[in-house]
This record gives sequence, structure tokens and C-alpha cells, in this order.
Amino acid sequence: MRKLPFLLLILTALASLPSMAICVLDTKPPYGGSPPVTMTIAPFTIRIDADAPADRSLMISEQKSTMGALVSYECVPGDIYGKETQAPLGPTTQDKMFATDIPGIEIRPIFSTGRATGRFPSTSKVSTGRVNFPATSSYSIEVYKTQKRLNLSNPAGDVVIGSGIIAYTWINTISPDTYSFRLQIGEIRIISTPVCRLDGEKSVDFNIVSATNVGNGVKRPLDFSLVCITDYGNYTASASLSTQTPTSDNAYIQVVDSAGNSDRLKIRVDDSNGNPLPVDASRAEVKSNIATDTPAKFTWNATLLRASGSALPENGKFNARAEIVLQVN
Repeated sequence: MRKLPFLLLILTALASLPSMAICVLDTKPPYGGSPPVTMTIAPFTIRIDADAPADRSLMISEQKSTMGALVSYECVPGDIYGKETQAPLGPTTQDKMFATDIPGIEIRPIFSTGRATGRFPSTSKVSTGRVNFPATSSYSIEVYKTQKRLNLSNPAGDVVIGSGIIAYTWINTISPDTYSFRLQIGEIRIISTPVCRLDGEKSVDFNIVSATNVGNGVKRPLDFSLVCITDYGNYTASASLSTQTPTSDNAYIQVVDSAGNSDRLKIRVDDSNGNPLPVDASRAEVKSNIATDTPAKFTWNATLLRASGSALPENGKFNARAEIVLQVN
């Protein structure tokens, strides 16, 4: 019998504990606003050069969301609110950045009220009886390259991050269900462009030639190479030949002698396999699967020939010009 009053006291004490206050969404005039809002960023593709530096202070892309609307809550001072991220955005790395599906590409989401901006995540306490998320609010995402070399596989665009809701502002508890604003993004892709360097302009000096030399053909080497860095592991380089002064069959480059004649001499160019190259860029020599930062070498030859059976060029200097057209994939 002595235990009953003790139990009664416990029940009374439990019943007298105050309930915890939480912020309540207010959609009624004159102070209320709209229901929670989803802001969006459309799908986009980032384009970057393979030699772009890895730099956490240098954005490679920035995208801004659609605008919000006023979202208002009636609160009690001390209630909490804040910002959080979620998948498909990856885990945090450093400097308030987050990993993506491409190692070396990171995203920093930003929330703005129109007057102030903040990074993710964060938690704050309510200091008045109301919290307003203004209509001027929006999100943005900053994209950074944080690794010297990327490991890409799709020249049409590798997926950096899939579509989905990646960030939200919450109130009362950290949960996507308690959002006031949230950010829905479309799929983000990236395309890297190889960066190449050529070993300089090439000229072929035939030195002094005679009628006999020209009759037999005077051959000189025309070697060149280029080196490309790529985020796709290897690259393919093709080289073709083009001139503004072709012979009628597009097989030779016309040569102009010291008197301005262009029908006395011609030049044939052979590729690394000894096959004549047309001079209208209609056929190319292709070097495939060259490792990044490794030279693609071309060992061509240029042969000076007579263009007619009887007429000889005038004594003096002669010249011809053509362009090597390079393409890299």
C-alpha cells in the first residue's frame, strides 16, 4: 500500500513536463507564404581542356537555379533550422565541396537569400517568433577540377552526377521531409578536349638541284610529331596534306620558280608507309591508341620532280607551300 502514492507522484511529474515547440508552416495572409518550393537546374555539359589546372579556387562551371517564393514559419526562439545535402551528391571532401562520380571533379552547392549566401551543411537557431525564407532565395552549384588528370571514357560526355535532389534547407529536424527549399538538378556531364603541341613549323630545303637531279627526283625527309595530353587515356592523331596550289589531279604541289612559272616543277609527299598523299586532304595517315603525353610521330618524305617533259625551271630560288592538317580524337 505504501507504493501507490510513490507511483502517483511519478505519473504526475511525467504529465507535467512541457512539450517541445517546433516551427509551423504559415501559409495564411498577411504574414504567411507559399508551401515549400523545389528549385531546379537544368541538365548541362561541362567542357574543359585536358591541361586545365587542378585548383580549388578556380571554378570550371557555375550554374544558378530558378528562384524561390516566400516560405514562412511561426517559431519559438531556440528552434533550429539549417542546410543539408544528399545523394546523388557524394560525401564531403574539403572546403565545403562534395565528391561526384568523376574523381577529380567536385561540386560546392551554395544557398542564397538574395542578401546573404551560405555553404553546406549548416545549423542555426531561431532568434524570433518567425523564420522567413524570402522569394529572392536561390541555389547555385560551383564545379571545380581538383585532380591533375581525369579518368574519362566517353567522348560524348561522362556523367559527373545523375539527376536528383541534392540539397535542401530544413526546419526543426535534419530531414528531406522537412524542407522549405530544395534543389533538383538535371544530369551533369563533362567533355575534355585533348591539348596538343606540335614540334614547330616545318620547311624542306632541297638545296641546289640540277636537271639531272630533278629528272630522277630529289627526296628529302619531312618528319614531324605532336604530343597530346588527354583525359581519355590515349588519343588518335591523323595528318593529311592540303595546298592552295595543287596539280589538276590533286596528286602534287605546284612549285613556282624564280620567273614565276608554276608548270615546271612539282612535289609529291609520301606518308610514313611510303604511300603518296593527295594534296586536297582527302586521305590522312592515322596513328591510333597513342598514350597520353607520348609523341605521335610521322616520317614523311617530299620528292621534287619535273612537271613537264621538256621545259626546265629558270635558275634561282623556287618555292612551294602546303599545310599539314592535324586532327586529334
